[in-house]
Amino acid sequence: MPLLSVENLTLLRQQRRRRWFQYQLEEEVLIDRISFSIEKASSLAFVGEEHSGKYALCLAIMKLHEVSEGTIHFAEVETTLLGDRHFRRLRKKIQAVFSDQFGQLTPTMTVDESFREVLALWYRQEGREQWRHRIEEVMVACQLPEAIRVLYPSELDAVERQQVALARALLPKPAMLILHDFTRGMDVVEEAELLNLASKVREDLNLTLMVATDDLAVAHHLGDDIGVLHRGKLLELGNAEQVASDPEHDYTKRLVSCSM
Repeated sequence: MPLLSVENLTLLRQQRRRRWFQYQLEEEVLIDRISFSIEKASSLAFVGEEHSGKYALCLAIMKLHEVSEGTIHFAEVETTLLGDRHFRRLRKKIQAVFSDQFGQLTPTMTVDESFREVLALWYRQEGREQWRHRIEEVMVACQLPEAIRVLYPSELDAVERQQVALARALLPKPAMLILHDFTRGMDVVEEAELLNLASKVREDLNLTLMVATDDLAVAHHLGDDIGVLHRGKLLELGNAEQVASDPEHDYTKRLVSCSM
């Protein structure tokens, strides 16, 4: 059984559009009846432009975007049927890291305080020594030095902020990790450092990985399989090497030519 299974998923968003002298609500299709699955300990990378729907898809997996049609199963549980309270026990198993531009780290918290905030949410009953061990474990996994714990996000460089965000996401010991534009805004050296770290963490912790990016090279590096999203439609889905070297759809061929 796959860890994550999505069937005929449709996601909509209401927008106000001006028609002559009045505004009307119109529904925009963000994701249009797509289906896919991710096996345990494998990775699927979605590649698409800004308005491809990949951000809404990531939110829907985490139950942060309403599902209009279709189903999402995680660990054999249909999450689309669950309320927020009942989904909470599964939320611990699905963690996400977004781009550094997303501002996912609280600017008024040190790295250590940010870690402890997560631990207070999921491991409130544990003692100080257990918390220390959990923090040290994720810092080693994400190659963070001990001295960084007293620093604020503004005192870190872009790579370090992403390392901290990744370490924080690993604290609840998730089964699946979502990386959305994880390397956006990075130069070639910084990107390579983060991609290698993500690959190592996935292998060391036996994680299931779902990646969303606008860069085919990133998708190829992190994904066992690649799905190509364009305006909410899943145009192509297959083995990463096959999609990157012998694409079927014209849009995918353009992505390949741009990445060369």
